[in-house]
Amino acid sequence: MQNFENFYKSFSSLSNDLNHKNSYIKERILNILYFSDTHLSANEIQAIFRKNYRENISLPAIYALLNFLDECKLSNVYIDNGVRKYELNLKTHHDHIICEKCRKAISFCDEVIEKRQHEIAYANGFELVGHSMILYGICSECSKN
Repeated sequence: MQNFENFYKSFSSLSNDLNHKNSYIKERILNILYFSDTHLSANEIQAIFRKNYRENISLPAIYALLNFLDECKLSNVYIDNGVRKYELNLKTHHDHIICEKCRKAISFCDEVIEKRQHEIAYANGFELVGHSMILYGICSECSKN
């Protein structure tokens, strides 16, 4: 998607097709996720929402949209110390590497890894329909400290 407006038009159309109502609340949550450069928990989304829009929003309202995004495969989710963190699935498939100290998450895509995963699945009698790969390490900033 080139910009948020185009993304939101597509989302609204899908949402309407699935009989889900659109609202300014959903638009604002999507805006937060769209422009975030990191994965966000529901609590983090709630705090950003309060800061940006000077309005409170309930966690159930946030989770309702996050669950919808997850069901439609419009989000990527990973667990950070038992907390689900979300990002919009706007790109082609990608994997993550996470710093064990500061919890910084970096997205990456490696064609060799992607090809090898398909080969492994096939060799074991599986048709790969999806996967999630998370690597853990210590980032260079934390290594210096």
